[in-house]
Order: sequence, then structure tokens, then C-alpha cells
Amino acid sequence: MNYPQGIEMMKKLVDDLKETGERFGFFEVGNLKIYYPGFKEHGDYKLTSEGGYIPKHTDIVKEIFEKTTRENFDEVSFFLEDVYKNGLDATNTTLDQAFKEKIYWITLQEEINYPQPKRAGRKLPFMRYFEAALAKIGFVELEKIIMRTNHRAQGRPPLFNLNEIRRPSFYVEYITGRTDR
Repeated sequence: MNYPQGIEMMKKLVDDLKETGERFGFFEVGNLKIYYPGFKEHGDYKLTSEGGYIPKHTDIVKEIFEKTTRENFDEVSFFLEDVYKNGLDATNTTLDQAFKEKIYWITLQEEINYPQPKRAGRKLPFMRYFEAALAKIGFVELEKIIMRTNHRAQGRPPLFNLNEIRRPSFYVEYITGRTDR
């Protein structure tokens, strides 16, 4: 399932609830549980993992940092690019299926609640995920990436000048005309 399909599915699930008169629903994907509807935009949901824990973008940043090495940096970058473009239809197997699912479902929420091109959608978290891999190869400190990930209401932090490092398609400046996010 790619991102447009995921958005459509979540909106349909919420619409189906309205038709049946039920207040909420849920489904499971691996060790993730998706409760809907959420509180934001149409199609929003609440994502939990084992024990009811709500995964955060900083959790993904830390996991990418842990899973990246100097040797697999390019492969992790290509993995992130593949998931960004193709969602669950991504074919890159550098990181496991459960991790791909976690990234997809946490970033699908961003795409629903803050849709591109007017807002950042999934692009912003993917930028931070890539920066976590950069931190692992010594390009920047992990603490700085965590701070940038939690930077929400203070505007978007500028991108790093990567020089010769390959830049994924999502790691680009973007202009929305908005100054509040």
C-alpha cells in the first residue's frame, strides 16, 4: 500500500464508522495497533505498539541511528527513499518489515494531518530520519537531530550542506507560504 492508498483507506474506514453508527474501530499490523478515528483531520488515527506505547518520531530517529553503520549508510538512505516514495510497497529490504511498517504508519499520519504540498506531510519526518543516519556516520550529533525532530512549533530547521553525500529526493528545501510550522 502506497501513501495515497493509505490515506484513502483510512478515510473510508472513518466514513464506514459513520454509516454504522459505531464510535471507533481498530486493526492490527504486525505489533502495531491503529485506532480510528483520531482527533485531527478526516482519516486521522492513533497508532500504538506493544503495551499501548505510542511511537514517536524521536523513537524512529534513535532506531535508525542504531541500525545505521558506515558500511550500510547508503543502503539505509535508499531504504528511506524507497519507503518515502512507495510506502508499504517499498521493495528495499535493508531494514526489516516491522520497521518499514512502523515508519509507514507514523508518517502516514503526517501525510493525512499535514498534507503536501501546502504543508510538509511525511517529508519533514523523513528528513529527520535521514539526518539520524547522517549522525551515525559522524556528520552531526544525534542529540542535535533529536532536538530538530522536536522542533515543531519553532519553524523548520535549515537542511545540512551535504557536499558529496547523496541527497534523497525528500531532503530538499520547500516553501509553503506558512510561517507557523
